[in-house]
Amino acid sequence: MNDRVELQTEVDAPRHLVFPLFATADGLRRWLDAATLDARVGGELRATLRDAQAVGRVLALDPPQHISFAWDWVGRPLGAASVVAFDAIDHGARTWVTLRHVGLPSTGQVQLHEVMWQVWLERFVDACRLLPDKSETTHP
Repeated sequence: MNDRVELQTEVDAPRHLVFPLFATADGLRRWLDAATLDARVGGELRATLRDAQAVGRVLALDPPQHISFAWDWVGRPLGAASVVAFDAIDHGARTWVTLRHVGLPSTGQVQLHEVMWQVWLERFVDACRLLPDKSETTHP
């Protein structure tokens, strides 16, 4: 059984501007409905996506390329450990983004989460469009 959702997109912004959108609380709030994040391994994540709330902990953090979270839903737990991961790869002045949600317990949950993540990934892409012009920023 396939236990994962994996979606990819390319955005017209450099990785050092894209990565904070999924690795900081301020960044997450630009495309999720609400979020808090203690961005360190073991730090807590709380995210609101419409009427659903997810909680988790940071499992791995490798700026500016990778962050992953142990993830579950409040009130409707998946009944299995799942992990949400974001990766950002430089592609010239653009960034290739991969979102993975692994450990989903059934085909139905995979299908449900694929539809859900497609919606939220589109919101992420929209947030990337609002990032400052790369010519006006300097790489840290």
